[in-house]
Amino acid sequence: MNWLERTQFTCGLLLGVAAVAGCQMRGDVRPLSSELPPPPNFAGTMPQECRATEARFALGKPIDASTLEEMRLRAGARSARSVRPTDPPPRDVDATRLNVDIEASGRIVGARCG
Repeated sequence: MNWLERTQFTCGLLLGVAAVAGCQMRGDVRPLSSELPPPPNFAGTMPQECRATEARFALGKPIDASTLEEMRLRAGARSARSVRPTDPPPRDVDATRLNVDIEASGRIVGARCG
């Protein structure tokens, strides 16, 4: 091998090593820091509050599953349940739950959180 061939071989070898090394580099390298970014806000996260006034659009309507779900969504509640006058008082209180008061005929007469 003469001098020119060795130089071409060496240059080719160095270019190949550089190309492979470039593929191994991480582009998003950040120094360690105590400053953390806020956690991501994922769609469909559970609500943390209940706003019963937003659900009062349904007062006077007959209760059904779709109306109850729409009331829950508008109120931003985690869960919803219908409560008849004959039902015993709930033992648990959940501030993120919407309680929909229903009269004996099945019409919605109130909405409250708890």
